[in-house]
Amino acid sequence: MKVICADISLDADIVIAAIGIKPNSELAADAGIKLSVNNAIATDCMLKTSDKNIYAAGDCADAYHVVTDEKTWIPLALRANRAGWGVADNICGKVVELAGIAGTAVFKVFDLEVARTGLTLKEALKSGFDPAAVIIKTRSRAHAHPGASPIRIQMIGDKKSGRLLGVQMVGWEGVAHRINAAAVSLHNRMTVEAFSQTDLAYAPPFGPVWDPLLTTANQLLKKI
Repeated sequence: MKVICADISLDADIVIAAIGIKPNSELAADAGIKLSVNNAIATDCMLKTSDKNIYAAGDCADAYHVVTDEKTWIPLALRANRAGWGVADNICGKVVELAGIAGTAVFKVFDLEVARTGLTLKEALKSGFDPAAVIIKTRSRAHAHPGASPIRIQMIGDKKSGRLLGVQMVGWEGVAHRINAAAVSLHNRMTVEAFSQTDLAYAPPFGPVWDPLLTTANQLLKKI
C-alpha cells in the first residue's frame, strides 16, 4: 500500500486515520444556546442548557470532571446513556443531578488492552495540580502461574493534597476491568494512601497477591 499526502509518499502495510470528532452543536448555537469546551453544548448538573426550557444530553453536551470540577467534553457511551436517562427523569418531574465523569475509557490495539481514567500527567499540570507520577511494570497473574503477561501502569497523584488524580494502563490481559477500581476511587476523591489500603481481590489466575494497582500506589506514595 502506498500513502500519498501532500508532498509525502510512504509505503505502509496498514493505515489508521485518527481524525477525531467534534460535537454536533450547530443547531444549539444557531438557537443562541451557550456552548462550552470544544463547542460542546453547555449544561448544568441537571442537564439544562442556558435556556431553562431546553435540555441537552449525549455526545453533543459537556460534563463536569470529577477530578478537576471543571467543564470537560469526553464523549463516551456511558455518560451519553446516563445523561439521556437524567434528562427524561427531570422532564418527568424527578429531580436528578449527575455527579460528573472521570473520563474512564478502554480499547484494544490489536492484542493489547489500553485503559485510562482521570488525568494524565500533562493534564494534571494544566489543571493546576502539583502532580507526581510513577510508572511500573508488573504481571497480570501470580508469578508462578502459567500465562502471565506484563502490565504497565502509570499513576498520578497530587503532592499537596495526596489525592489520586489518574491512572493509565496497558497490557495483554487484566487491564480492561482493573481500571474500574481506580475510577471508583476518583469519584470518591480518595487519596493515594487510602487507595493503597483498599481490599482488592486476589487469586493466582487473576493477579499477584499485591494487585498491580496497589503496587503502583505504594510506589507513588514514595514521591508524594
